Amino acid sequence: MIHFTVGPLSRPTSLLGALRHFGVSSTLRRRIKRNGVCTVNGQIASTTQFVYEGDVVRVDLPQVNSFSPEPIPLSIAYEDDYLLVVDKPAGLLMHPTAAVRQGTLANAVAYYYEQSRQHCSYHPMHRLDKNTSGLCMIAKEPQVQSQFDKKETAYKRLYMALTEGRFPSPFATVRSPIGRCPDSIITRQVMAGGKPAHTDFTCLAAGDAYSLVSVCLHTGRTHQIRVHSAYLGYPLVGDDLYGGSRALMTRQALHAYAMQFVHPMTGQLISVNSPLPADMARLVSQAGWNYIYARLH
Repeated sequence: MIHFTVGPLSRPTSLLGALRHFGVSSTLRRRIKRNGVCTVNGQIASTTQFVYEGDVVRVDLPQVNSFSPEPIPLSIAYEDDYLLVVDKPAGLLMHPTAAVRQGTLANAVAYYYEQSRQHCSYHPMHRLDKNTSGLCMIAKEPQVQSQFDKKETAYKRLYMALTEGRFPSPFATVRSPIGRCPDSIITRQVMAGGKPAHTDFTCLAAGDAYSLVSVCLHTGRTHQIRVHSAYLGYPLVGDDLYGGSRALMTRQALHAYAMQFVHPMTGQLISVNSPLPADMARLVSQAGWNYIYARLH
């Protein structure tokens, strides 16, 4: 469903032209022209009808959803007509793959849409690794995703991590390019010729065995936090792919705990938070650092 109010126009514009101005892609406009049901101020309208400033446009379009719905528990942290933010548990893939066709976040969201009678689609704004937990933002329509890109909407993501050993400084910045290891399709490394990557680390508490670190991403490279943390010499607890030990945790100790963004459709500043999952909270509690984490919320 697409819903918006027509803004100021420099010349008479058709409904189709208003959709283009609103940021709807040419591919989606063609689908709307063929199969969409359009209304202007509550009245059925054709795509060639002229619209004027202040008109309220709504478009309903049958969704093509290639993900089979599955009743997988879904924790919703934020939702409106345009966006869905879910709290993904560790162990859940974002998308089906050639090897794994079911049991993913996409299947869970498809089921949620079905049960809540929403004719929406699945467009993740970013991806979390299978064994990284935390907040994932999903655009319900492709034009919402494109509005983020076109407006360069302010979008801040914060992660909580446990790194091995005593983190050496209160703050560290890594601006080192990341690329794929020549002998692997999975592993990444800091390398000349890689894609630009920028990560900020803030140490909240440090112990001999591990440290609690807040991480801010300025770019979104595959495995970025894991690679940059290992590059500093302090791999994530449990991250055996990048030199960490699985003695304390059986997955990388990384959780997307906070998200802040300017809503691309409403202009509102939205903040969403997620508590630490049980496995990371246990280690924080054992170290006596609960009071530090509580200050962040």
